[in-house]
Amino acid sequence: MLSRIPNIAEELRRVVQAYRYWRLDTVCTEDFEFRNFMKGLDWFANSGCKGCLQRGGMPNCEVRTCCKEKDLRNCYSCGDFAKCEKLEYQKSTYKINESYDRISQMGYENWLKEQKEKASRGFDNIHFLEEKKR
Repeated sequence: MLSRIPNIAEELRRVVQAYRYWRLDTVCTEDFEFRNFMKGLDWFANSGCKGCLQRGGMPNCEVRTCCKEKDLRNCYSCGDFAKCEKLEYQKSTYKINESYDRISQMGYENWLKEQKEKASRGFDNIHFLEEKKR
């Protein structure tokens, strides 16, 4: 799941380049700046977080920094998980509270296996986010 946005951005960048959409720059409205659009695609294509487990993430990510400072594999093994303010975005986007409860029930390694199985069946967090908007 974590590589989805960079992959989509890279694919869109390929399409834009292949179809030479930059030629439309002169006919687009004034509020559309093609160069900035391409810069944005480049940023998204190269910015994917591989997650704390793969020792990835943006260098200035406060969650990553915290895990490294506490020498934790990830946030789920932190005693401050439930009250951590650094995780507000993740809690609202990735249902990590539900994951934390599930990990407590079945153990971390079994939860990881369950997540891999869900991913192989096509689980996509985007459905959760779309439902949340309604």
